[in-house]
Parts: sequence; C-alpha cells; structure tokens
Amino acid sequence: MVCRGTVESSGAAAATAVASMLKAELGTTPRTDETPGLIRIEADVPDDLSETAHTRLLAALTSADVRFGHDLTGGNKKSVFWVELDRREP
Repeated sequence: MVCRGTVESSGAAAATAVASMLKAELGTTPRTDETPGLIRIEADVPDDLSETAHTRLLAALTSADVRFGHDLTGGNKKSVFWVELDRREP
C-alpha cells in the first residue's frame, strides 16, 4: 500500500513525528536520511512485533501523507519498515 503526499521544506517536524511513532510502536531507534527532495526514515522491525502494534502502525501511516513499506534486507533478511516524505519548495 502506498500513500502519497508532500510536506513543506520544514518537513522536519513531520519527519520527527513519524520517527517518534515508529519508535513507540516498534521499540527500535529509527534512522533518518534527508536529501533536498525527500526525507526517508527506516526502523528495524522486531521479530516479536505484535499484530496489534502492526495494525496500529499501518492505520496511522495510511492516514498520513507518506509512502511506506516493509523490506527484508541483507544476508540475514533483517526486517525494516520505511517511510518517505516528499519535500517541495515553499
């Protein structure tokens, strides 16, 4: 599922809110990568993530103006949840 939207160049506040939500639901520390046009936030997904926490996370992100997904990365197939926020010039 993909939700698209944009945030103003001051999207740092929106990125901080998303990172805080990921930390609260996943219990891991998110990583943020910022470029002039995009903010990407990634957080490791714990193996014991409850279905309730997963559902809350998806519901919150579905209602936000973001793109998000869930990837398996690396040789050990680490589970990573990611969120992207577009920036635009004011």
